[in-house]
Amino acid sequence: MINYVAYRKFVTLSNGKRVMFRFLNNQDRDGLIHLFQDAPDEDIRFLKQDVKNQKLINYWIDHIDYHKVLPLVAVDLESNHLIADATLHRGKHAAKHIGEIRIFVSRVYRNLGMGSLMLEELLSLALKENLQWLKAEVLADHKKVIKAFRTKGFEIKATLDDYFIRKDGVTHDVVLMMRPVLKREEAEF
Repeated sequence: MINYVAYRKFVTLSNGKRVMFRFLNNQDRDGLIHLFQDAPDEDIRFLKQDVKNQKLINYWIDHIDYHKVLPLVAVDLESNHLIADATLHRGKHAAKHIGEIRIFVSRVYRNLGMGSLMLEELLSLALKENLQWLKAEVLADHKKVIKAFRTKGFEIKATLDDYFIRKDGVTHDVVLMMRPVLKREEAEF
């Protein structure tokens, strides 16, 4: 079992910058608001929820439940600002063995390995939390993201036509990607 309060992991990005991973807590309200408020609209228009809505962020902070969603954040150790957010949403009922991954990285910290490091950490956490499968829904046009998930062992299971609709009414196809938390070749014997 993970100690959600004490959990910390330190990583180094490809540019040498040190970053700390930890779980979101109730002191992160302003940091999370700023992370999303500072993001250009084109960076957040493909997210499932309206993260610029402060009421939504307040709800998340006021209702943190690590047994439903593991909200992992990355903190720049120099500025002490939140620079990325990754969540592992646990499935319910017949899907309780499946976790859904969502990752958002601030534009300044992209292409430095942050997303891959967060994905690797979510895989590790999913194993500790006894999940069996991970899934990700990626826009079909986001070829780099699909490639990144593939390098981490995710496979395309389906393409869902017009599955995502933006605020302006434009629809996009979504690729459903999955991987077992523990791949056969990784299993210990």
